[in-house]
Amino acid sequence: MATKFSQFNNVVPEGTGLTDLVGLQGGANVIFPIDGDFLDAVTDAPNQVANDVLYIDGSGASNVAALINPSQLPGVPIRTVLYATWQPGNNSDNYRNGAGQGSLIINGVQRNVPFNTATGFTTDNVGGGITFNYNGQTFAAQNTVFNLPKDGLYKITVNINLFDQNEGMQITTVAKNNTTNTTTGLIYDVGVFQTGSVAGGQNLRVLSGTNVVTASANDEFEIQILCSGGTNNPNPFPSTNGNQVCSLLVEFIN
Repeated sequence: MATKFSQFNNVVPEGTGLTDLVGLQGGANVIFPIDGDFLDAVTDAPNQVANDVLYIDGSGASNVAALINPSQLPGVPIRTVLYATWQPGNNSDNYRNGAGQGSLIINGVQRNVPFNTATGFTTDNVGGGITFNYNGQTFAAQNTVFNLPKDGLYKITVNINLFDQNEGMQITTVAKNNTTNTTTGLIYDVGVFQTGSVAGGQNLRVLSGTNVVTASANDEFEIQILCSGGTNNPNPFPSTNGNQVCSLLVEFIN
């Protein structure tokens, strides 16, 4: 009975110290020499990283064998996401400008949106995920920034839910790249008078905005909000509704 190896004839190695593989090509057995680079890629301790796979890179003048993380293989999409929310905290300290004072958001003053709770993940085991940094302070000392891990395009989405948005109030929200000192608009909205609503105006809206930014590796971003105008120039409060709090979503595109 024929066996798996019965069609192979004896072969002579090409030289002392060389390693060969023998296979079939065109119905005949053929010697395939393995060079040192291939063996180094497979056996060298520095290359033996958990979850790596053997990859033959044909992008250059000749094929090169290497161990590579699956997330870096050509055609494999990378998924990197950050989701953050602005939670009220103890006695709404996270929403106030100071002890015994009103809203952290002051009409006519642009300020950082201090998202204070975050979760995220990435499939990129080489580049890493989005770094989130809330400084942990209360009242007006709060500040939140996040760093994007690699060059590319990112989609940024914010949901802003504020009370006391009196008619005519303008709400502007931007993503600011602190590294390059540039801003990208996310929300630009002017309140519309709405007969019959509380206080004679439209004072509760959930606003959402999305845009795409180009970033370099480790660029630092923050979200800024400016509320201005409106009847009696109120200082709006963020919602404390558990499923309608202000939120931020950042997604790597490519």
